[in-house]
Amino acid sequence: MVKRVLACVILAAGMIGSCADGFAGEVDILVQKLVDKGILTPGDAQQILTETKEEAKKELAKGEAGTAPKWVQDIKLKGDFRLRYQHDRAKQAASTDSQRDRARIRLRVGAETRLIDEFKVGFGIATGTTSDPRSTNMTLGDSFSFKDIILDYAYGQYEPDLSKYMQPLSLSLIGGKFPNPIWEPVDMLWDTDIRPEGVMANLGYKVDNNLDFFMNNGFFVLDESSSDKGDPIMFVVQPGVNWKITDNIEFKGAVDNYFFNGVKDHAALDYSAGTNTVARLPDQNSRTGAAVYWYNYNSIAPKMEIGFIDPFKFAGFDTGIPYLSFFGEYVNNWDRGSQDNGWALGSRIGHKKVGDKGQWQLAYNYRFLERDAWLDIFPDSDFYSGKTNAKGDNVIFQYGLTKNSLINLEYYNTRGMTRLTKNPESSRLPAQVIQADWIVKF
Repeated sequence: MVKRVLACVILAAGMIGSCADGFAGEVDILVQKLVDKGILTPGDAQQILTETKEEAKKELAKGEAGTAPKWVQDIKLKGDFRLRYQHDRAKQAASTDSQRDRARIRLRVGAETRLIDEFKVGFGIATGTTSDPRSTNMTLGDSFSFKDIILDYAYGQYEPDLSKYMQPLSLSLIGGKFPNPIWEPVDMLWDTDIRPEGVMANLGYKVDNNLDFFMNNGFFVLDESSSDKGDPIMFVVQPGVNWKITDNIEFKGAVDNYFFNGVKDHAALDYSAGTNTVARLPDQNSRTGAAVYWYNYNSIAPKMEIGFIDPFKFAGFDTGIPYLSFFGEYVNNWDRGSQDNGWALGSRIGHKKVGDKGQWQLAYNYRFLERDAWLDIFPDSDFYSGKTNAKGDNVIFQYGLTKNSLINLEYYNTRGMTRLTKNPESSRLPAQVIQADWIVKF
């Protein structure tokens, strides 16, 4: 009888806490004191602890905890840590080699919670600096100095339930600074660290389990100045399709349409790689007039990837290779008459994604990006330092060490394509990057 009374008291006290983890330690201490005083036997104590924790978990699952709001209970955390060795080697105009070896780290932590059924808020923090939006790496050194933490993204999202009106249709509206929702088979146009700023409307239409269409529509703010009435902005419309052709063949394709306003005749944007065509306007003073863009970079970019599940089994070969895909992407700046194209071709073999022990993937792509095919503030910063007017190879190998832990080995062999000055050695210079990563996801 005493045991049951004490169990009720402990359970009531525990339910005042906000969550099971919040009061579990206190309950354990209290029960242990009762055992020490001989009021409870060890067996009774274990039974009470088990019943108390199970009841608290049920209350949390229902969103009925005493003091924690439901949005707190719905918070989902995720993140990753990466330790990297990086070797950079580049040919300089003076016919000398520049070489650098670095140890680098990256930490990213994000949270998302649903305020009510159709509204979500998310944010993330990461290592990095505000001076480089294409990297969250921090180089180790500087006499054990502290490393910077920045706001990686922060957004609000509205996902209305349209099933009552149009069963196959879905809609997501997102605003703020957010992970890039534009689909890319290879990071030729968009560095994976870039977080666009503005608003997006993502539409989906599911025909059946094998076919669905999507359309990503965005309005992005590129720059803002109180002294500039024509702030540079960007619109994107990306219609696409996911199609499971057979049980073993799948296809994904899209066509990006990019429209810019306020870029032409605007001074070079922040974080430019310095490879786009800029010049002074005819009516500007040659000494003081700032160089401006010649084009708006309105572009079209079709892309696709076709994947084969168990690709060699149909021919009677059991090679143990679960997945093989081929992908490609093309971009054309239709504001420009020459040096306005870019393309990438590549393949992946192994597992579709590496997320568990023993899984692996080998990928290769070749890229060719002319000077004015695309704004040079966006491309992959590891590929020729994020410049346009570059071409080269990229090889990636990943292997799963444990669940959610992997090694990633990456190699870039790149070079410039045309001279940017009269100096014959001002460009066409080769550069290599080797990266060896240990990545842990949580």
